[in-house]
Amino acid sequence: MMMRENEKSMRTLAMLRYQADRYQSVGNGSMCQRVNAEIRKLMNQMSESSKN
Repeated sequence: MMMRENEKSMRTLAMLRYQADRYQSVGNGSMCQRVNAEIRKLMNQMSESSKN
């Protein structure tokens, strides 16, 4: 169960990083910052779940 959830989180993380790169490449800084905030939120959730 944990592996499945972690795999889903990793896929979501990869998608968000791709989106952030795309927004940055077209010069949309505010959306890039918003996506990066989502990335940080997801990474914090992942680190919290790995501690438990």
